[in-house]
Amino acid sequence: MDENKTRLKISLNSFDDLESSRDLIIEFCGRYCKTSDELDLLEMSILEACHNAILHGKKRENNSICELKLLYDNQSIKAVVKNYGNRFDVAEKNEFSIEQDFLQYKNGGLGIPLIKAIMDSVEYERKSNELNELTIIKKLKKKQ
Repeated sequence: MDENKTRLKISLNSFDDLESSRDLIIEFCGRYCKTSDELDLLEMSILEACHNAILHGKKRENNSICELKLLYDNQSIKAVVKNYGNRFDVAEKNEFSIEQDFLQYKNGGLGIPLIKAIMDSVEYERKSNELNELTIIKKLKKKQ
């Protein structure tokens, strides 16, 4: 498989950049997703992770606020979202509940629990120089 077709890298500096990149994200994931449900869950998770990275990120010289890498490996799609900013705690809340979280929604704080609820793997790593790296993975259904 052509490696250029299995990877996508996008630099984001604003919510407008994220909106204009949405079609690229959908096109990339749509090549490999077996169902529209898979595609919808990936799109929502990736956009939410990037939105948070832009919202809480800091601009650094010669770096975008947020960098998104998408990778496909025949079994899953992996999204790696990087930004510079304050550390955040992805272990703070492990479950998402419609009744407890969504219906009692207060502004903010639902992104990571929602992503954890619909993705197969969510990992956070704090790198040097205030660099945050969030990796989310969705295992794809096998072709029938």
